[in-house]
Amino acid sequence: MFTTLGLAAADEEVYREMLESPGRGVDEIAARLATCPDRVRSCLDKLFELRLIQESFEAPGRFFAVEPAMGFQQLLARQYEELMERQRQIAESHGSFIRMLAGTGPRPSEGGSVERLEGMDAVQRRLQELARDAVHEALTFMPDGPQSAAALDAARRNDARALERGVTIRTIGLHRVREDAATREYARRLNDRGGEFRTAASLPPRMILVDRAVALVPIDAADTRKGALCLSDPGLVALLVALFEQTWSLSTPLDAERQLLGEPLAEPERALLSFMAQGHTDESAAGQLHVSPRTARRMMASIMERLGARSRFEAGLKAAQLGWI
Repeated sequence: MFTTLGLAAADEEVYREMLESPGRGVDEIAARLATCPDRVRSCLDKLFELRLIQESFEAPGRFFAVEPAMGFQQLLARQYEELMERQRQIAESHGSFIRMLAGTGPRPSEGGSVERLEGMDAVQRRLQELARDAVHEALTFMPDGPQSAAALDAARRNDARALERGVTIRTIGLHRVREDAATREYARRLNDRGGEFRTAASLPPRMILVDRAVALVPIDAADTRKGALCLSDPGLVALLVALFEQTWSLSTPLDAERQLLGEPLAEPERALLSFMAQGHTDESAAGQLHVSPRTARRMMASIMERLGARSRFEAGLKAAQLGWI
């Protein structure tokens, strides 16, 4: 969890020490961790920068650790904003690249590596040919939100033919397709049949890559009905493959949340997590909830199992990441 958030093992050790014993100074922490004070100070600088520790108002020069629930919610919020900005930059760069290619006009480049397909009928014919001839994989950006019934039917037919031959299919749509029943059902069926569907907050213009050898991109991203460019130049296709892989790594699996969360968190469980994040013991949290300590421990064990957490500390971090507390 700490590594995912950009923190090293030493940062985690210092943060845990400050949580467990707020009054310890740099030298005391260094002695307990068997390290040098300068390394502890370096970790403190990193934690302070990430707002996981704050300077004490009562004792200037002393620091205290922010509770995991609050600190990691703030950290995750900043990382999410950075991720959205990165995805926006990727989409803009891809759009500029495609506009540059489209501006070359109908003349193919040397060797015929750029072919212009005018109109949707020409594009659909080429898509059917690519689905028929695909051998290894098909990679797709689906940036225009919920799909029409006709588009989904065509995609299902092409997918079915490719999947039957063992072709790997990976598709990235926008987050909002999760709210459209028909598109969500298409994505779930694709996953069930061996393909993979993920979503992102923003995407480059529509693109289909087949066998890392051919790419279809729109002539005009604002009006895909105008047609597409069919690219086969190895250098151009390699750039688009790299773009897809980068976007894929930043996208969210369709069923990630459902697999992790299962049923919604019950209110007593949410309250228990909140009390634990505030530093309550099993007994004091149970008193706040008006249940026995044994019941509180059983509830906490169930939460940890659902989160896949090995400790209560890790459970608190994951709960904050998911917005449970």
